[in-house]
Amino acid sequence: MRGVESALYDVFPKAVRRVCAQHLYTNCRQAGYSGTAFHDLFWVAADAYNPYVFNKAMEKIGKLIPEAVGYLDKVPEQWSRHKFDVGVTCDHNTTNFVESFNACTKPFRDLPVLSLLEEIRSWCMTKIGARFDKAVDIGPDQLTPYATKELEERSADSRFCYATNAGGGEFEVLDGHVKFPIRLAARVCGCGKWQGCGIPCKHAIRVIYHQRLNPTDFVSPYFKGAAYKLTYSEHIHPMPDSTQWPTFELPRILPPLMRRAAGRPAKQRRRGAHEKKRGKRNTTVKCGKCKQIGHNSRTCKGGSTAKQRKESAAAAAGSAGASTSGARKRKAPTSNASSSKKSKAA
Repeated sequence: MRGVESALYDVFPKAVRRVCAQHLYTNCRQAGYSGTAFHDLFWVAADAYNPYVFNKAMEKIGKLIPEAVGYLDKVPEQWSRHKFDVGVTCDHNTTNFVESFNACTKPFRDLPVLSLLEEIRSWCMTKIGARFDKAVDIGPDQLTPYATKELEERSADSRFCYATNAGGGEFEVLDGHVKFPIRLAARVCGCGKWQGCGIPCKHAIRVIYHQRLNPTDFVSPYFKGAAYKLTYSEHIHPMPDSTQWPTFELPRILPPLMRRAAGRPAKQRRRGAHEKKRGKRNTTVKCGKCKQIGHNSRTCKGGSTAKQRKESAAAAAGSAGASTSGARKRKAPTSNASSSKKSKAA
């Protein structure tokens, strides 16, 4: 939308601009730069928190598809995490949160415009209201649920790192075969993840535990209760029904004359020609007749049913029991013969 893009430049002339890495990759595919190797290297470059990893990925892309490097270098917006402003402490390089909001409003898309806006307002009121009540009980230095979860996962990963004190508040952390320098007072790690997202990485957490400190003290204030309270300090107030709204002497705007297309209106988003199709949540199919996995009852090729398998299992168990008892009977005369031989010898 070129009009929206130009308006953003006029209203926010000093704002830093990012481009969604997923949409950028789609544009690369449309330009002819595709393949599994290019896909993997592109996302390594997009998720790189430091220039070393980014340059290595771009170097490999240049050997694979030289034209793709020139195409990516001409992108005016930021798309790799190592270029993001560390003062913002936000490492999102996709617009997945927008897609999540669109998915929540999916049931209301076929409503009229006014009803659609009213449903979105009600949905936002419910969401913000729940977080408004949660913000009342959270402490000013308490971590948000997202930060708590991230810190727990990184604390578990830090067990495999080893910290060495270099003096002067500097440390060296060994992660596998790679070493990362850390300055604890400046909150800087060589991997770049700590200063990029505002939450200590696993290398920093290893140093924090090594110094007997609390990792919560090294989390950015954006992920604590004080910022959470400011974010949800205002909530959406309830409104009466539309029939009770005040009337205004305004001209009535009629909808445009449109001819309805044949078929049911589509609710799913139209995916691009080069975009990956949405897969099913559960790809495992179980047959209702034979209870086997890999096909359904309509494509079943006459496998044994659950009842037949149960009967065959019972028959196998019975034959096994019969063979065991027969073996015991055959062993009995042998024992009697051996006892008789012992008596004769005595």
